[in-house]
Amino acid sequence: MVFPGILRRVNKTLPALLQTIAIICFIHYVAKGVLMKVQTRSHHDYHTRMKAGSLHAHSGRGGGGPRPAPVRSSSVNPHPAAVSFSSGKTSTTTVSPTTPPPVIPDKVMEREQKRRLDKLHKACTRMNMGLWATGQANNFTDEEKLAMAAVPKIPLYQALLVSEEKRLAVCPVVRAGSQWLSRLLLQLTGRFTNTKLYRLHEPPSAIARYNFPYLSSWEKYPVVLAKCVTVLMGRHPLDRLLASYRHVLENPDKNPHGYLHYGKRIVRAYRKGPTPSKGPTFEEFVRFLLEHDSRHLDEAWHPIIRRCTPCHIPYNAVVHYETMWHDVQWAWKKAGLGALNTTDYFTQSITPQVRRKYFSELTLAQIIALYRRFKLDFDIFGYTLEEHIAYAKPGDEAINPALMNSLPRQNMDVLQSVLRKAQEKPLVKQDEDQDVLRAPAESILGLSLTGERGPVEIADNHLPAEDYRQPPQASENILVSPE
Repeated sequence: MVFPGILRRVNKTLPALLQTIAIICFIHYVAKGVLMKVQTRSHHDYHTRMKAGSLHAHSGRGGGGPRPAPVRSSSVNPHPAAVSFSSGKTSTTTVSPTTPPPVIPDKVMEREQKRRLDKLHKACTRMNMGLWATGQANNFTDEEKLAMAAVPKIPLYQALLVSEEKRLAVCPVVRAGSQWLSRLLLQLTGRFTNTKLYRLHEPPSAIARYNFPYLSSWEKYPVVLAKCVTVLMGRHPLDRLLASYRHVLENPDKNPHGYLHYGKRIVRAYRKGPTPSKGPTFEEFVRFLLEHDSRHLDEAWHPIIRRCTPCHIPYNAVVHYETMWHDVQWAWKKAGLGALNTTDYFTQSITPQVRRKYFSELTLAQIIALYRRFKLDFDIFGYTLEEHIAYAKPGDEAINPALMNSLPRQNMDVLQSVLRKAQEKPLVKQDEDQDVLRAPAESILGLSLTGERGPVEIADNHLPAEDYRQPPQASENILVSPE
């Protein structure tokens, strides 16, 4: 019979098969152990090097006490968990390799937070939206009506990460520091050691969602949020777009998924002539973005107002990517969580030189079209457009002078002024022997923006010196990008 014959063959081969499986499992276990030891050793060596480098940066030449480290141009990713946007020989980031000095007094933070929240509430009132709806009909342009129509009419509580125990809620925003902030939230749970936090097998934001699940009902959110420090994250809309383009589309070799999902389609549809770039150029990406509804595209290309519904949720802290460490430090204190238990931070900012490189590909009309697409984000966060427009090509399109006059103008971020004043002296003193990135004055045409700026991009300080002259703190931990 066939069936007993098969059983006899299986009975003969089974011991050999089990032995083979056992050997494979043993080899896998041993190899995994060896790899873990190698990774742990390299991780430890990296921590040691970074601690030594950070302490050396603060030591000064004469050993006369701590000094803030300079802002340096870097095209090297200083930590494997951070994202590098470098391409070729061009330096694409400004990196500050310590916790940003100085320690900002609480009264300065309170003043800046009040200014930001007032800006948000005035914008919501003008739009007659959410908690600040007045019921009065306003005169909106067709474009404004179209933009507001895309904003949800109810609060999107599902976008929040809420800790009822810690009395903290955050709306994470892609390409605005969500990964760094998600690590801080995971640290609050007490379930992750420092080693685990930097050896995650998924993005921190995805793991944070698992560790901060939705509340038991939607009706519970207003009650819980009334007791929470509720954090809204923001970043200059055009810088956020540029950062996303460089991460997802610029280099197909580093991000093949982005190229296959979007880049290939963009090149096929919008490339007019041969270019040395395999991936889409920034100008091709912008044309693609302007001709498609962003609701069906990557989340990083959505306006923040659409995701976090800031007119419908009572946020009481506004974090700007450009001053994130200080803003989050203040939010942690306000929530009763004490000072941040970390200094694993460096600013990965887009420099004026890099903005010039990319936005000089665009015409003035294209930049204005981008502004219109993200106008509500400009309104609620108070960012301006002057620097980006200064880099644009004239183009053939006629621009309405009335429209140019309505573009957002200078609106100084007080906190950035404080940080600039604290950084100026050490930068000037170390120019001779450090690779310090200082943009020439003509590169920004004397303009100042609220938003992500290096020391040369911020106007003169508006505060007395005693408000900010406090000794900086030495960094003793590893450095991780807020991206």
